[in-house]
Amino acid sequence: MNPVLGLWRDTWYVWLLITLVLGFGVFYVTALFIAGFPALIVYFLYFAFVRYDQDGNRKSA
Repeated sequence: MNPVLGLWRDTWYVWLLITLVLGFGVFYVTALFIAGFPALIVYFLYFAFVRYDQDGNRKSA
């Protein structure tokens, strides 16, 4: 859970913006954009566990 919290702490505004843009697409363009929401969850978890350690700190390169 700490990697997820670490990523959210560092990039919450980016994920919020992406979600808002995707929501705009759902309501104003086509409902097919709703398929993007599960993909966002997968991307978020991927970046959390790849880029953050078990303590929620960013891994060094």
